Amino acid sequence: MDISLDTNAGDFQIRSYRDRAILINAREYREPLTLSLNKLDQHSLPETVEAITVSALKELKIQDYEAVLLGTGPELIQPSWEIIEAAQMMGAPLEVMSTGAACRTFTILSSEGRQVLAILYP
Repeated sequence: MDISLDTNAGDFQIRSYRDRAILINAREYREPLTLSLNKLDQHSLPETVEAITVSALKELKIQDYEAVLLGTGPELIQPSWEIIEAAQMMGAPLEVMSTGAACRTFTILSSEGRQVLAILYP
């Protein structure tokens, strides 16, 4: 699925998501990553959604964002209640969805210049 909007908001734009790969700008990513308007990080996430910890959320400083999207792969995987509750207590409820939906949502929110963090598992 191709994803694009004409926008200059931020340094990173998701171009497509297919076959467990996310195309951001002109580079393909197949590993978990975090993405905001001006930052892409491939080293801050555990290997699986189920392994996300409260301390990982704190390190990501999710409270600094208007929206926090958790893309769990091709299928929706609910994180533990502990993770959902911790994010809410930090003031940044997680919007949990498939990665395709998270990519589309990130594209729309970033095109509006919103402070959005996407936690993406291809």
